[in-house]
Amino acid sequence: MSRNILVITALMLLVLTLPGISTAKLKVVATLNDLGWIAEQVGGDDVEVSVLCPPHQDPHYLPAKPSLAKKLKKADLLLYNGLELEIGWLPLLIETARNPKIKPGSRGELECADALEHILDVPTGHVDRSKGDIHPLGNPHFLLDPRNGVKVALLIAERMSELDIDAAERYKQRADMFQASVEKRLPEWEALLSASRNCPVIVYHQHWEYLLNWLDIQTIGSIEHRPGISPSPRHTKDIINLGRSQKCVYIIAATWDNLKIAKKASERMDAPLIILPGATGAMEGAEGYLGLFDYICKELSRGGVDGVRNE
Repeated sequence: MSRNILVITALMLLVLTLPGISTAKLKVVATLNDLGWIAEQVGGDDVEVSVLCPPHQDPHYLPAKPSLAKKLKKADLLLYNGLELEIGWLPLLIETARNPKIKPGSRGELECADALEHILDVPTGHVDRSKGDIHPLGNPHFLLDPRNGVKVALLIAERMSELDIDAAERYKQRADMFQASVEKRLPEWEALLSASRNCPVIVYHQHWEYLLNWLDIQTIGSIEHRPGISPSPRHTKDIINLGRSQKCVYIIAATWDNLKIAKKASERMDAPLIILPGATGAMEGAEGYLGLFDYICKELSRGGVDGVRNE
């Protein structure tokens, strides 16, 4: 009996060490909650996903804590937004983690911006810090267009398939299902905003360009004069006068913006302030990537109605 047990044990060990046989789930670390949620949909039971930046945190300014480096140390795949959104903290975490699987240029490192065909707000001419928190590679908040979320999901499925060949077909099937879910919802979301397209918006920060471009809503100004820098009194006065001159206008800001300034501008402009979740799970009711757009589109439709001034 003992000899049979030894033979069976040896055969099991041999099978588990054969090339192409998965012995554990693919460990995925995503920088953003949106990416983490999409990775879970694509990966399903074949992956374990953790997220570095919590949804209530502005991803520009995440503290590079040692606990985050520990997550990266165990990762098989790192998913990050890119376009230098995480430039202030991710390179340091990768260096601290010392994980060769996710080092720059490895197959375990995936910049999700690579899925995009068109990037908004790419600056021209000289760029320096005097112009504020300018992203020289373009606006990085592309996940606020759900069509880009689909492109990212398909890219993630490709990379997961390379790292875990045995589950490749499952990754593809789940990505296709995700794409179908989003495409089914697009007409519903767009229909919600049909009455709001004649009402322009003023944003607090240049965070919403992809969203507003998708929904064909005009942006006429920003409360911030320069990205990431509090507005000067002169700019504040100008933007308030601009808002007052409109027959219909409303303001949108993310949960992590300076809401005190945004509310003061809203009051002086006599325009509604719509506070939106900047990421999946940032507000109650915005759970999941699809739920994020359910919430955003519903709130924007309200802004388009409340922003109309009585003559």
